[in-house]
Amino acid sequence: MYIRFLFVAILSSLLIGCNTLKPASDVDVSKEQIKKVQLTDIQKRKFDYFFYEANREKMKGNLEKSAMYLTECLKIDATSSASMYELANILVAGNEVVKAQGLLERAITIEPQNIWYRLMLAELYQQNKMGFQAIKLYEQIVTDYPNNDEYLYGLAQVYQRNGENDKALSAYNKLEKRIGLNEVIILEKEKILLGIGKKKSALQELNKLIKKYPDEARYYGFIADYYLYLEDHENARQYYNIVLDKDPGNVTAYFSLGNLSFQSKDTVQFVNYYKKGLESKTTPFELKFQRILPFLMDSKNIEKYKGFLIEFLDTIIEAHPYEAMAYVYKGNFYRALNDNANALLAYKDALSIEEKNELIWQDYLLLMLDGQDFSKIYGNANVALTHFPDNAFFYLIAGSSAGQLDDNKEAIRLLELGLTKVGENKAMEAQFYANIGDIAYSDGNPEKAFDSYEKSLKIDELNIVVLNNYSYYLTLEGKDLDRAERMSSKCVELEPGNSTYLDTYAWVLFKRERYFEAKYIIERAIDNGGGESAVIVEHYGDILYKNGNVDGAVIQWEKALKMGSESATIKEKIETKTYIE
Repeated sequence: MYIRFLFVAILSSLLIGCNTLKPASDVDVSKEQIKKVQLTDIQKRKFDYFFYEANREKMKGNLEKSAMYLTECLKIDATSSASMYELANILVAGNEVVKAQGLLERAITIEPQNIWYRLMLAELYQQNKMGFQAIKLYEQIVTDYPNNDEYLYGLAQVYQRNGENDKALSAYNKLEKRIGLNEVIILEKEKILLGIGKKKSALQELNKLIKKYPDEARYYGFIADYYLYLEDHENARQYYNIVLDKDPGNVTAYFSLGNLSFQSKDTVQFVNYYKKGLESKTTPFELKFQRILPFLMDSKNIEKYKGFLIEFLDTIIEAHPYEAMAYVYKGNFYRALNDNANALLAYKDALSIEEKNELIWQDYLLLMLDGQDFSKIYGNANVALTHFPDNAFFYLIAGSSAGQLDDNKEAIRLLELGLTKVGENKAMEAQFYANIGDIAYSDGNPEKAFDSYEKSLKIDELNIVVLNNYSYYLTLEGKDLDRAERMSSKCVELEPGNSTYLDTYAWVLFKRERYFEAKYIIERAIDNGGGESAVIVEHYGDILYKNGNVDGAVIQWEKALKMGSESATIKEKIETKTYIE
């Protein structure tokens, strides 16, 4: 951003120093050519070097460097219209259209008859909502080049874009007389005539094509579209059927008839027409998906459309069995329906076609995480790594899965290797450290765990999972309870209804012998769903005991045991009716 700002500042000061630059409304592009600066041999060599470098950088895609070289060219020769033109193109690419317009206006005062400068300036006037100037400039161009059909068409377009409909129609008619009946011109005239309410005249224009080319099916499609625009569905349907009579494989007509059927709530005909369009083996795969995408994207009604959309997806796959994206779209559709089993099958089919598609692997593994089958996740993540050994995300999935399978050494090896692949992705780097911390603690290495948590929090100090786990493990180790309390209370502040974070906070307070406060917090955890967790229920019993409610404590311990508590002391606590550390 600094480089760009510097370039604009240099350019602005350069233009301010050029007294011949005038506001757009005062530009007279017909004035005499300004006398060119006479350069010394040294100046010319420097200019040629900068201009060459500017073009070389432009070819490499380094537009800002190119602009700086062109700025140097203009410092040497403030009348170099070629430099101004090239610089204006770069400014347009950066959406600096007002500055580009100013440069081209100056270039034209230097070289008033250069057609490329004039055409580009006319377009910039249009972009800058200076339609009058665009029209004036194009009219002058057509006057100077009366036999150029392209410029006459450009003038008609400028008239049309600025609402000069009569002049636009006149220019199109003039052009039609020159080159004969032309589909593009007919359609432009139809658009104008419909816009000004001359429906019959618009239809007459389309009928010219039918009259000259009575066997051309798509021209009947233009008339069908005309009736569709007017919401005359009966006539639209009639002409789409004419299209199919003349061209039975015209998929556009099938889709249009399908849409009409959908609007009239004739679902059977809608599915029938769409399937015929989708069955075509000559229609590009992408065009078919453009037709069904609105239904796939309609999250409110996707369940309602489920039946025919599955049929449509299968029809496309049958027509394009080796198109991996067809299976991906099918997988995404099933994901939207929360049918992960079928989604996984679709992604697996996609990978059987494009095994080295990185994005498909990422989606596939993410979806597998929902199933929590870590053995399969681990195996597939390792397959992905054989194809993409530098993909940090795959190391994260493989390492985390290994940790879930209690293969802690392999998990940490994969995660530490993945850390070397994250590059500038700080969020992913923080997640690697977080996962290493969790697994290191499980592996009996709290020092490594806490060091990893610290590194994670340096990157993302509000990573709520790290804050929770770190505070809980500090409590278990009996270390830095002040900090554990601060981190845990932050979790509760960020997510006050999360039973896990409430439980951790209650346990920190418990360890600090603030039993009454702990009871208040643990009961909030129970009220927010914590009663479904054996760990939280057991903690509730521990806290009740320390608050003097022994009978209540035993009830909660017994409940935790029935829920499957794996605590080593739970049975002894029940038998002795005593809290055991």
